[in-house]
Amino acid sequence: MLSSDTVSLAPAAVNPAEQQESDTLTSLVMQIVVRRDLLDAEGWGVGPLMAQVAHATAAVLHETRGLPETQAYLEDLKNMRKAVLQTTNQASLQKLSDLLSASTPPVPHHLWIEQPENVPTCIAIAPNRRDTRIKKALDKSSSRLWKG
Repeated sequence: MLSSDTVSLAPAAVNPAEQQESDTLTSLVMQIVVRRDLLDAEGWGVGPLMAQVAHATAAVLHETRGLPETQAYLEDLKNMRKAVLQTTNQASLQKLSDLLSASTPPVPHHLWIEQPENVPTCIAIAPNRRDTRIKKALDKSSSRLWKG
């Protein structure tokens, strides 16, 4: 029998829906932003765009391999989350990169520039917990979820 001044060590009941929402908000995610005009106006195929995404994600994971968020992301392969977004053109992609770089502290990301053409194609943002700096930069650069 517990006295009134004894603290119970039993865990508090947690609503499963609230726990899932909390886990979703704090789970790690990578945001990948692709120039939509490459598909629509420049005539790039889906395959070449997927290759650009693969290049950028491999690069940012390599460059940030020492960060705790990247290490945790890579240790949980079954629960990796990525959000693919689109931006309108090269100028909006460059604006996003500039905003991420100008954040305090800077947001780790990789702007992939396809060679030998020297064409910026996409950005991969290092694994993060939905940082507000990233949301603001995405909003200011007119990035939104990729639409088929």
